[in-house]
Amino acid sequence: MTTPRTPSRFIWESRYREEARLAHLLVGAMVSVFSYGFLWFNFRHFLIDSVAQVLSFGQISVAKSFASEAPQLVIRLLDGSDLTLALTWQRSGLSSVAIFILLFLFLLFPLEGSIRRKMIWLGVGFVSGMIWSFLRLSIAVFVAYYLGAGAFTVAEFFTSPFTDFLWMVPVWSLALSAMISAKVKQVS
Repeated sequence: MTTPRTPSRFIWESRYREEARLAHLLVGAMVSVFSYGFLWFNFRHFLIDSVAQVLSFGQISVAKSFASEAPQLVIRLLDGSDLTLALTWQRSGLSSVAIFILLFLFLLFPLEGSIRRKMIWLGVGFVSGMIWSFLRLSIAVFVAYYLGAGAFTVAEFFTSPFTDFLWMVPVWSLALSAMISAKVKQVS
């Protein structure tokens, strides 16, 4: 004969699970805010230095400017004109990282699983977003260099959602399947 669960025990168990999930969500939100703040103050300068380095390797004349609110690149195009590229938060990819953080926090952090695994996948998302932002900006600048400033606008318009889709969906999907597979291994 088994003893039935008492209602108070069930309530305690469900509250404990909800508190743990809420704690995971709060820890994830705090880490995300601090990480995003760090990226906001440092990543744009790092990105502009990296893109300038890649362009100088390709024998493309580039100058960096940190005089305005947003760091800028001034690129001498093949046709002799200059393209001034201000690295705003949208252009630097920080907006797509913010969208990823929100999706990740509200869709993955409430799931059962270890906080350590969730934080690792959040870090993978940050790194992936930064790498894709560098690639997207580099592609748009190379298109502008060879095809002109008008082509830059078109290249930036089309590469932004495409590259965001290429890194956000796979990283989020891999994190979700890793969380589920860890739970299945725990149960078996």
